Amino acid sequence: MQVKGVSVKSVVEYIKKQYPQQYRDWLNALPDNSQVIFKDFVRVNEWYPLTAALTLPIKTVGKLFFNDDWKKAARIMGRFSADDALTGIYKLYVKIGTPRHIIDRAGRIMSAYFQPSEIRIVKSDKSSLVMHIIKFDEPDEAIENNIAGWIERALEISGCKDVEILITKSLARKDTFTEF
Repeated sequence: MQVKGVSVKSVVEYIKKQYPQQYRDWLNALPDNSQVIFKDFVRVNEWYPLTAALTLPIKTVGKLFFNDDWKKAARIMGRFSADDALTGIYKLYVKIGTPRHIIDRAGRIMSAYFQPSEIRIVKSDKSSLVMHIIKFDEPDEAIENNIAGWIERALEISGCKDVEILITKSLARKDTFTEF
């Protein structure tokens, strides 16, 4: 499974912004296959192996900076990634568009970041939404929490108030889909 470089680059940006003095410590704590990715310039339009480029780096951030709470790290980093990705013209697009517009494009957004993946909206009304990830070849709770943080922040940027994303089922916990 692969993740788009823009997501990988947001990991670097997050650490450099939040923990600039510990960037080298984080890099050295990564396994060799992850270090190789981050020692070079991360190209936003390239695809990288999910586990080495995102899952393990997020868990390492959790271990080093969040007292081993990688779920919290993943959520916060997902929110950061949304802020990072939704800048300039994209931020304007999200702010002008309705939350419904963003939700309707969830499948395209998901496949733009993760391949192969598939997400479906199974319920949507004025105040709630249920989405299922039905295809994700390397499920992991860190990635699910990262996606939840991204969705949460994107909806806030689009004007939603009091957004809370719960993960009620999980491919990583052997359910048949991940439910947000």
